Amino acid sequence: RIYCCAYRHLCRRYKRLFAKMKFSIFLFQRFALMTLSMSTFAGAIFYSTSAFTAELTMDDYHYLPANEIKQLQVNGQEIPALLRPWLGKAKHGLAIIVPDFSQRADAPGAANYLRHQLNYSGWATLALTPASLSQPAYFATKADEITKAGEQEHTLLADQETPDYSDEELAKIQQQQHDFMLNSMMQLDSLGKDYSGKRMIIAFGESANLVAGLLKENRLPSPNVFVVINPYSDIDTINKQLAKKLTSLTMPVLDLQSSDGSSESLATQPQRLSLAPENAPNRYSQQILALDLSQPMSWDNTLYLIKGFAARINKAYPNG
Repeated sequence: RIYCCAYRHLCRRYKRLFAKMKFSIFLFQRFALMTLSMSTFAGAIFYSTSAFTAELTMDDYHYLPANEIKQLQVNGQEIPALLRPWLGKAKHGLAIIVPDFSQRADAPGAANYLRHQLNYSGWATLALTPASLSQPAYFATKADEITKAGEQEHTLLADQETPDYSDEELAKIQQQQHDFMLNSMMQLDSLGKDYSGKRMIIAFGESANLVAGLLKENRLPSPNVFVVINPYSDIDTINKQLAKKLTSLTMPVLDLQSSDGSSESLATQPQRLSLAPENAPNRYSQQILALDLSQPMSWDNTLYLIKGFAARINKAYPNG
């Protein structure tokens, strides 16, 4: 009897202890979920309000020589730009390098390789901080709207994706990107005043499409040479207009395409070639890179093609 009572007492103790443990685990899980939800919501609010701020500052380039780091004033912010002088006897002019969206001014790969190697061929280089990609508009619900019942804003089929942006939001983002690039490019004369001669713009990816649009609209002074590398827009309607826009520019255009470019740039490559002016090698030239642009050997091939095209233009239109 004594053993039975002791056994029942022990069972009740373990049962109460197990119940407390379950409740503690439940509280921990609820707290963790609440913390995660609040973090996600706070992150969403942060992204929605700071979607188009510069991601890099002057301090991010502390490892470079101080005289190489310049600054542009864009929308009240100091935006880094990297300037390197021409080296050697040849002095052709200034090459302005614009990496793809959201990359560094010294983006690893072909852009940074050109930034250094063109100096030995008579080109000073000025690498810009490109426009930023805005964060997708997910979790953009206002705080006071969270507890309200949802209202139907989109009518989509089951196999259709929810659009990231409304037409109004998309137009606003595009305008911000255009303004950022335009404000940056309009300050280049003061930074490059010590390097007379021709002006060459080398733009990658979405930046290439953006610069082409500004040139097409005559919102930027025409460079003597315009080089685009894997140009595209991730907005389908704009990407479909890229070939016509690019091939209708009046300055000499070198169009470089690699097999590892984005699917959007690969999709427009045949049309960019077919719409190019005929028998006008100084007007438009498209070249397909033999190797992927991610491979260092391809960077040298890119440099070779750019130097060759620039030399052809220099010969046809020599500096005064």
